[in-house]
Amino acid sequence: MAKRTRATATTSTLARVNQTAIIEALRESGALSRQQLGVKTGLSPATINRLTASLIDDGLIVPAGQEPSTGGRPSVLLRYAGSSRLVAAIQLRAETVTGILVDFDGKVVFRRSVALGARQAGAEGGGGPDDGAAGGGGTVAAPDQDRQLRKVFRLFDDLIATADSMGTPCLAVGIAVPGVVQQPDGVVGTMPEFGWTGVPFGALLRERTDLPVVVENDANALAYGELHAGAGRGLSSLVALFLENGLGAGIVANGELHRGARAEAGEIGYLLMERSSLERSYDARGDLEDRIGSLALTQRARERGMPIPASGSLTAEDVFELARTGNADAQELADEILDMVAIAVAALVIVLDPELVVVGSSFVGSSDMVIPGIQERLRGRIIRVPRIEPATHREDAVLLGAAELAAAEVNGFAYLAF
Repeated sequence: MAKRTRATATTSTLARVNQTAIIEALRESGALSRQQLGVKTGLSPATINRLTASLIDDGLIVPAGQEPSTGGRPSVLLRYAGSSRLVAAIQLRAETVTGILVDFDGKVVFRRSVALGARQAGAEGGGGPDDGAAGGGGTVAAPDQDRQLRKVFRLFDDLIATADSMGTPCLAVGIAVPGVVQQPDGVVGTMPEFGWTGVPFGALLRERTDLPVVVENDANALAYGELHAGAGRGLSSLVALFLENGLGAGIVANGELHRGARAEAGEIGYLLMERSSLERSYDARGDLEDRIGSLALTQRARERGMPIPASGSLTAEDVFELARTGNADAQELADEILDMVAIAVAALVIVLDPELVVVGSSFVGSSDMVIPGIQERLRGRIIRVPRIEPATHREDAVLLGAAELAAAEVNGFAYLAF
């Protein structure tokens, strides 16, 4: 994947902006003639003719018949061809990997989830299984990592093959993972949920296809999706909080993902929460994640005699749902989670001053208690309490963010219309 550069007011940038205006007009109004497009967009006839010709060559718009004749030569109608173009998106979670095919109209046309299985005790990350599942440095992977990678790669191959069988070949693939991703190579850092470290995910996937492949941190994918097709449309800055087994934040500044010097921006699980945090060291998980991550919550729930899901792992979402039932221990734990999250949000807002904070994953199903809870804790304690909203696409928010990243690789800017 080519390294993205800051947008400048070049001729090509202006052309992309104007192409987007044409696409949006066709999305909103259906088939239009070139003259009607000029009225809708304010672009000159020469610009409309040039850009529509380019969009037709790219397969983004297609002829759609003619206007009824009123005595002169009938005008050709053009329509957006989003349904004829697909990208694939994959999200890795602690126990499952889910893949979708989504067209450029934002419709999910195929979905498949595969259970990865519980991590086997003693299985460590790093390594390199055969059959395309080789890791970095020539190290041989642990059997557990080998097994999980094979499942991911099989789903990756199946999505591409399924798109081909539907007559709408996949144009790009976006992958969201719960770990730091070094761009542009797609090397994934430590993922405690899997026991993987330093897996060259991007290189391994690109060995299997000639399609553009984007590998991105899940919180960053969430933020990107919300910026382009969610609550953040039209904004230039936002923060997306993603709490599942771990905790991360996707940061958008000046309309672009902010990854930091080592792609570690937003790793808020490592925020130090109090003085005692300085008395110990942290490796795979940081201080905040050690308080509200899935492992910590499961341990504290067991100590309090709270019910644990059949999976053996308790998430913040489970805690909030138990609190709704009137479980006093769950309510106390939910309050502790909200206290910690509010402190993290305060730090992000004071440093970054975003226009919006989006909450995703474990927060989404309980956003009616999470968002007011955070705002109440921040009121009167920071300069300005931010606007906070749940992820627009709920459980699919990360997947559709990964799809947006893939779509951006096809033409240099996103076309998906969710």
